[in-house]
Amino acid sequence: MKKAILSFVLGVVVTAGIMGGFWYHDREQYTRTIPAVSVPPQLVQVANGTQGTTTNGTVPQQAGQVAPQQAPQQVQITQEKAIEIFKAAYPDYRIEKVKFDTDHGRAHYEIDGETMTRDVEIKIDAVTGEIFAVKEDH
Repeated sequence: MKKAILSFVLGVVVTAGIMGGFWYHDREQYTRTIPAVSVPPQLVQVANGTQGTTTNGTVPQQAGQVAPQQAPQQVQITQEKAIEIFKAAYPDYRIEKVKFDTDHGRAHYEIDGETMTRDVEIKIDAVTGEIFAVKEDH
C-alpha cells in the first residue's frame, strides 16, 4: 500500500513539474503587450466605381469596392458609470476587474465581481448602458 501511495505522489510531482515547464516556456504568449496604433485608419470614398484620393499615405481601395458607410456609435457610458450600473445590479459584490472591449463591433465593459461564495461576470453596452450578458459561477 505504501508503494502505491508513494508511486501516486511521485507521479503527481513529475506531472506538475512537466506542466510547469510547459507553462514557463509558453508564458511569453500570455504576457506580450500589443503596441498602440499611432495613425487612425482612414476610409477611401468610392463613388460610381472611381476611388478618391488619400492624403496620409494609406493604400487606396480597389475601384469597385465600396467602403462601409455605417458610422461607429459613440461611447456614451464611462467606466465610472458602468461601475455604478454594476453596483446597482449587484450591491453585495466586490469588483475584481473592469475591462473595456469590443466584440463584433459592439463596445462594452466587462466587469467581474465576487462575494465569498459567488462570482459574476457581466457585460454592459458602452452606448446604451444595458446589461446584455451575465455569467454567474458558484
